[in-house]
Amino acid sequence: MAFDTAAWEDRLAAALDGLEKVQEPYLQAYLERYPRERLIVNGRDETPFPLDDLRMVYAEARHSQRFGKGSESAPLRAALDPTRYALLSHPELERVAVAGRAVGENDFCMEVLDQGMSIWAGDLIAGLMARASESPGKGFGAAARELNAILSGAEDNAAADVLGDLDEGCDLVMFYGLTVTERIEVEDGMAIIPFREVQRFVNRELVTELAPSGAGYHSWRSVGAVIGPFRWRPYFRHTGSVNGPARPLPEVFFSSAQTLLDLLAVSHATPMVRLAKIKDCIDRSAAHLLGWEKHDAGVIQKRPAVGFDGFVECPTLSPSALEDAQEGFRMRQEADFRRIARHVTRLSEALARDGRVAMHDKVVDVVIALEGMYELPRNGKSRTLQGRVSNFLGADANDRKRITEIVRTAYDARSEIVHSDSKRVSPFRDDAAFMTGFDLARRTLFKLLREGPSDDWEKWGSVGN
Repeated sequence: MAFDTAAWEDRLAAALDGLEKVQEPYLQAYLERYPRERLIVNGRDETPFPLDDLRMVYAEARHSQRFGKGSESAPLRAALDPTRYALLSHPELERVAVAGRAVGENDFCMEVLDQGMSIWAGDLIAGLMARASESPGKGFGAAARELNAILSGAEDNAAADVLGDLDEGCDLVMFYGLTVTERIEVEDGMAIIPFREVQRFVNRELVTELAPSGAGYHSWRSVGAVIGPFRWRPYFRHTGSVNGPARPLPEVFFSSAQTLLDLLAVSHATPMVRLAKIKDCIDRSAAHLLGWEKHDAGVIQKRPAVGFDGFVECPTLSPSALEDAQEGFRMRQEADFRRIARHVTRLSEALARDGRVAMHDKVVDVVIALEGMYELPRNGKSRTLQGRVSNFLGADANDRKRITEIVRTAYDARSEIVHSDSKRVSPFRDDAAFMTGFDLARRTLFKLLREGPSDDWEKWGSVGN
């Protein structure tokens, strides 16, 4: 006989409703014994549902008779039993939970991506409770429908409609430095997401650990992520290895994401600090549904945003600067991009430098990038660089004169930094030399990507040619 999903969902929802009423005093007593730290964000109580605590309440009931407390937990076990029976009547779970009907049995293994754990029916029941608490008004029926959908195959269109994005996973590079307000599809298999979506995949504790301390003042708006999304489903087995074969590191994605961040930094002339590289992220609500309070995604690398206080509002994503970055990103495999890729990296890193000699390093970085992009010979002179930049970028004689002066100032500042006593270097001049020189380097970079390099830089001449 075909499995009646609607009947299973209704039966499970009714059992959960009854269990919720019975478990309340047990959960409150547990929380009094083991108080939780409240999470207050901008004056709001955002303490999550006590999923792990509820799992422990069920576990205590499960083992109560062994410790002489069977009578105290009898009402809870009596409510757990029908809920457990309803849950395990789903064919995907019935297939693996083949133990007896006592409340302390039904252990099996669940694997999500390459991370697995041994669970029992009570863990999934606690997950359903947590998920229902996240959707006020939808109740246990919605949670039961989602669990049925996530237990179905990825090719099930009806299940996909129920889940929406709940079964979306991703590899992720979290960044600080640019305010993104909407999801941006960069290309097939890559997107940029704003902080409100980052929260779906990354625990708040990691964000507060890595983002500048003042970033929370702006509700972490300047934290975002580049993601490589994919779809996933849990796998259940009765016994066996908890963890399956490890999923390979998405090195190509991580490398491409860094290139995109570098281009965004240069096009917006703002630092883009990579906070963490993470693989195998899943939606936190999906983790809750499956009984995990926290899914431990694979943090490959993390780096706090030192040198930033976070209180200064970061720039908002600019459509024109985004278009420049995307245009360069689409060319990342082409020879013209590979020829200047190191200069993209240098300019991006220059923006994020900090420390007592950061401005010195920034000026040197900009001049090195200009020399490299204009293919200045080893014995090249300032006048040669001035001529090539002004003739390549200048719109008219006055513009070329202005550009010549900017290059000369930046080159002189670089020379004094490298060759002279630091006391002779003016920080105000260095700051101006960096900002104006960086603008020329940025314009050069994207013009070279659009038009290609000169076949003979010699013809662009020196100043006065």
